[in-house]
Amino acid sequence: MEKNFKGFFNCTSQEELFAFREELLKKDENGCQELLVRSQRFVSGEYLFDNAWDMERTHEPVFWQVADIEWSTSPNGDMEWLYMLHRHRFLVDVGVAYLLTEEPAYQEYLECFLHAFLQHNPLNQTTKQSSWRTIDVGLRVVNWLKLIEMNRFLPLFSDELKQELEAALESQGAYLYENLSIERGQSNWQILEIAGLYSLSLAFPTFEKAALWRIESLVYLTHSLALQVEADGMQREQSFLYHNEVLLYLLEILQLAQRAETDVPEQIVDYAKQLAKAASLFVKPNGQQPMYGDSDQEDMTGLLQYAEVILTNPEEQTKKNQANLTFFAKMSLGRGQFPITNRFLLKEAFHHFEQAGIMIAKSPLTYHLFKCGPLGGGHGHDDLLHIDLAYQGKDILIDSGRYSYELSKHRLAFKEATAHNTIVIDQENFNQHTDAWDSIKVATPINQKASEKSGIQFFEGGHLGYFTLADPVYVDRKVIHFPEGFSLVSDNYICHGNHEIETFFHVDSSVVQQKQQTLIFPELDYEISCLAKEAQWECYEKNSAPTYNELRKITCAVSKKNIQGTTATTYLLNPQGLITKVEKLPIYSEAEQQPDEVVEAIKIQLKDRTQKLILIQHQEPAHGRRAYFVEGAYYYGRVVVATDQEKIVLY
Repeated sequence: MEKNFKGFFNCTSQEELFAFREELLKKDENGCQELLVRSQRFVSGEYLFDNAWDMERTHEPVFWQVADIEWSTSPNGDMEWLYMLHRHRFLVDVGVAYLLTEEPAYQEYLECFLHAFLQHNPLNQTTKQSSWRTIDVGLRVVNWLKLIEMNRFLPLFSDELKQELEAALESQGAYLYENLSIERGQSNWQILEIAGLYSLSLAFPTFEKAALWRIESLVYLTHSLALQVEADGMQREQSFLYHNEVLLYLLEILQLAQRAETDVPEQIVDYAKQLAKAASLFVKPNGQQPMYGDSDQEDMTGLLQYAEVILTNPEEQTKKNQANLTFFAKMSLGRGQFPITNRFLLKEAFHHFEQAGIMIAKSPLTYHLFKCGPLGGGHGHDDLLHIDLAYQGKDILIDSGRYSYELSKHRLAFKEATAHNTIVIDQENFNQHTDAWDSIKVATPINQKASEKSGIQFFEGGHLGYFTLADPVYVDRKVIHFPEGFSLVSDNYICHGNHEIETFFHVDSSVVQQKQQTLIFPELDYEISCLAKEAQWECYEKNSAPTYNELRKITCAVSKKNIQGTTATTYLLNPQGLITKVEKLPIYSEAEQQPDEVVEAIKIQLKDRTQKLILIQHQEPAHGRRAYFVEGAYYYGRVVVATDQEKIVLY
């Protein structure tokens, strides 16, 4: 590695590296202390992967001295543990720990671990399934480069090991290059592999094929991004975690290119900006990543700060409202001052990702997500018509998470519809899977709609997943959010015969009380009411997985209803004390009272004594749509909200 390679830490001398150390210690003492705790665990033989953006976290430590490591065996039965070991991200922490303290134990551990890894992990058919998976090689290359970058000015390991690592890097670069593939362009793997290959080409321009790697990696990167980044800016796999992983490693590529003052195609920069903009829209107001698809609860603040520095012009930054970098952002950017304003941490937005079928409405008060889109890749879940809901910073309705990719650890139970806030008919999943990743039947989403008027937000979507039943059922859901903080969810089932309907609500609380058709969650100060008297609530304790390998108890509330032919069910979701009265009113068209399965009129009175009348049409009236008559007034539209001041036609 050349001395003037700025790399990830932006240092070209020992003086600059020590300046980076002082910046870390001065700006984030807590972050440094947490890094030292993580590093001390590994040095002592305790392996626990719990760093920010670790793709598959662990929560139970594994105790292994380096001499005892079984390099092709997972100690907990989950191969993801082994993949985490072979990515070597934790070694970067150990290297930084030595920079912070200069304690020899960190140096000795790096020397010992890396020697052992090189000795026990030659490339062969066995290691291709463990330490030489291409994704892990790409990630490991990036992490080794960070170590070698520091080693130039503060020796982390011996000269002998340095030479071995450099030789191994060239071999791994050749392996990554050989495995580039047009066919694999849709996989997030290829982006992460290219991050390693491109980084190598800049860090070691003296490698025989470095120039070829640099050119070809950008060609394949452009192709891969064209296949992965949809027109709405979402990564195609229907998982926020993997969207953000692609963004993270794309930012590292762009950062190295900027510091090497070498050009990358403008298309690549544009794709990065699209991914960052999408992330700014789906992040929760508190900076958290929702557990959508194969995703964990993760703080996105540092990632979005990193994106702001790499993707925006610093001259555009104002001196007002400057924010502090998180430890993650500082570790990503390295030495220097990087003014930011957290412009990608949007707290307010209304957006419809039309290709992904994801609808987002958020404000400092509330967060809503609604899904009516494709399954995506293997990381997508059976979450058609699923709702996420947060209020005043508290999660109310959540996704159950992913927990594990192992079938023996309930992979499909966390993936199926019953783990999401959606509708299940006749106890049958609307998708069918053959294993942890593949499917033989996938429901078609249709009828996406999203609109906003007068601060009221409306989502709608349906799917054909139950058209394979002997008596086919079309399922449609309408969601109406009001600025005061309450929502109506109205489900419609169009069919001829008899069916069992189960509607799932996964509530982030362990305490629930029931009062007639209303469920009360005192920990959250929130209520869910079913307006259909014939429906019955059933509540039970259920596992959710905030992060990989972690289980936490929540409440699963299921509304059960047997139907005969087309009907609808409407739910009211509201903070406790906000609504004082709810009533369903008779509704007429051409002097004929309309049945609930055609159209409903619901009047809601709030604690400030204001009232709202909501009309929701579920299907076309038999004689065709006319104006509806309710309490002496006429209304026209499929979804209408009326107040004393105005009539709002949402659809």
